[in-house]
Amino acid sequence: MSITFLKANGSYDTKINQPEEKYEGIGWQEIKELAETPQSTTKLDAAFIIPSSYKEHDGRCHQAQKEHGKYHMLAIDVDDGNHSIDFVLGSVEAIIGDCYMVAYSSSSAEPDNRKWRVLIPIKNELSGKQYSQYQKAFFDLLEDEGINPDHVLARYGQVIYLPNVPPEKRDEQGNPNFYESKIVKGKAALDITDHHAIAVRAKMQSAEQERIKAEIEVEREKRKAERERKLAENPNLVSPIEEFNARHSIEELFLRYGYEQKGNSKSWKSRYQSTGSYATKNFEDHWVSLSGSDVSAGVGNNKDDGATPYCWGDAFSLFVHYEHNDDLANAVRAYGQEINPSKEEYKKEKHMSAEEIFKQVNEQQSASEVEQSEQTDENGSSLMHTVFSPSQAKPILKNNYIIKNWISKGQMSVVYGPSNSGKSFMCLDACFCIAAGLEWHGNRVNQGPVLYLALEGGLSYYNRVWALREKYGVDEAPLYVRPSPVDLLNKDANLREVALLCKEIKEKHGPLQLLCVDTLSRAMAGGNENGPEDMTAVIKHSDLLREYTGAHVMFVHHSGKNVSAGARGHSSLRAATDAEIELEHDKDNGIRVAKTTKQRDLETGKEFVFKLSMRELGEDEDGDQVTTVVVEQAESNDLKDSKIKPITSQNHKKLLETYRQMCGDGRAKGNPAGTGFPEAGRFWCVDAEIAQEIFKGKIAIKDKNGTWRDTIKAMEKNGQIVINGGLLWFLGKHGKMKN
Repeated sequence: MSITFLKANGSYDTKINQPEEKYEGIGWQEIKELAETPQSTTKLDAAFIIPSSYKEHDGRCHQAQKEHGKYHMLAIDVDDGNHSIDFVLGSVEAIIGDCYMVAYSSSSAEPDNRKWRVLIPIKNELSGKQYSQYQKAFFDLLEDEGINPDHVLARYGQVIYLPNVPPEKRDEQGNPNFYESKIVKGKAALDITDHHAIAVRAKMQSAEQERIKAEIEVEREKRKAERERKLAENPNLVSPIEEFNARHSIEELFLRYGYEQKGNSKSWKSRYQSTGSYATKNFEDHWVSLSGSDVSAGVGNNKDDGATPYCWGDAFSLFVHYEHNDDLANAVRAYGQEINPSKEEYKKEKHMSAEEIFKQVNEQQSASEVEQSEQTDENGSSLMHTVFSPSQAKPILKNNYIIKNWISKGQMSVVYGPSNSGKSFMCLDACFCIAAGLEWHGNRVNQGPVLYLALEGGLSYYNRVWALREKYGVDEAPLYVRPSPVDLLNKDANLREVALLCKEIKEKHGPLQLLCVDTLSRAMAGGNENGPEDMTAVIKHSDLLREYTGAHVMFVHHSGKNVSAGARGHSSLRAATDAEIELEHDKDNGIRVAKTTKQRDLETGKEFVFKLSMRELGEDEDGDQVTTVVVEQAESNDLKDSKIKPITSQNHKKLLETYRQMCGDGRAKGNPAGTGFPEAGRFWCVDAEIAQEIFKGKIAIKDKNGTWRDTIKAMEKNGQIVINGGLLWFLGKHGKMKN
């Protein structure tokens, strides 16, 4: 019997609550056929596989596949580098030899940004543990070849989307704007013997990890013995290093210094890393990094003796590197003074005048004269660790995003727009995707827990979240919605309560990824949005929450009376905002556009065009239907419609009146196909010459022909009308034929 892999038909296809059900299976022949003729559907509905033959109801669960999975495939996902398909396949072949492969471009690929998936059948049957080890080894070998694959495919239940070119990425005839595939027949399926490069690298990686673990343990025991010896000689000695480690966890420091956690695991990625691997592991009382970038940057204690380079350390070693430029003496001195400042000096300095402070600074011993020792001393520490020079500058290539190209970790954003523009629905939709680890309408997310403070709307949020569960087919995700008032203006009101809630979520799911406050005006509890005191107080308290949780804080806010002037309220809000997202709403066609109008570190102008789609929930006690709405990404044609300028000129309105009159009189027909026309039957077309005569009869200007020419020219330039083959039609909402 041939091997088939678990197949699901889009995000809605989940059987987690149906123990008697199984997922479909798909074999290599069907995968090959799809590579030659890809699907044409949205990513939400696109079919995908898990490269395991375990297809029970919990087959989409990582833990279930880890325990029960039987894998018969290796796979790579290459999103970076814009490589050609031949270069990718050549690099793979250099590692695995002449083997069967199926390669195809992913749904988000473009001609100038090529992305690939390669599926490789294997002769061996691998357990979950073996699969993960071999995938990691395979990725490691590919990086030697200049390919940077996405390491997420080493996860046990990671989905692999089958070939698909969505409708919006096809032309009017339905042909893909870009799609490439290649079937490499090869001699046979990949046979990973004990001597194969992948098995050898996996074994080497495992042995190296054990060797490194043993070396670090020996070194830690030595240091522990030395600390105990010093303490025995001086029982009253307080070590700043020991005190720091007692007060700070490694996880806390990772979050502070921009490390990215892999789910809720102990694996992390530093901001120096440029690859997709999570090379740093947190062992609670120490950490170890196998990243060459971390070694080169000098993080912690380095070991590079010709074998696998690595570095390791504790919480204090991170503090030394990131805040004291690897100067141990300064770090020890600084923290020593922080935990044991001189009370008399403190009282004296507290009441010093500005002149006395500068006089003391002028007389203070320079940093170069300070004795370099591990003990704090009365001279104080240098402040040079707080700055860096050009020679010390290093590029930080890590994209620390929550939603790629939209919002980043640890920042503050404001999403604003007029009433009924869909702000809350869009933000809740984004929060659900982040918590569930789903792409947000084609934009990658970093999965993590989310807290949504629904300060207005009350119990309606139960309906909204239920509709999102149905839409995405996800029942469990660490999204927590609090539908009750919260006061962030007064520090003694709810600030502590919110912090405790964030702490409980962290203990259950890991560090909070996003805190959404809907809306800012409700969070101000009657405060003055236009006053600097109240606005800066809310900003300060949100900053405290950001610092405490490491999360991004998002405020849902309103436009002012003058929509073009941006979000309402005091200017200190925009000054403090890292990302600003504006929503516009075309009431005629229901199109909504979210656009980034400010980004501190990213490019502005990113757009998301969407509609609100009605969902029925059931009947109330009177038998009336209860509904809510969900966000649906608009189609490419809707995007074009949203950019059509409104008709305001009187002559332009006369032409629209003429067109509507002709349509109403039955003198319109659906557009034909052919050169210069869209897909047949999309727009109502009228005879241009007849339209000209009717139009001229509606205007009281002497130069009627000149007015006609000027009107046509201006409206064509605005993208409002088209004339082709003697036919005239309006674009967008005015000219579309109803389905």
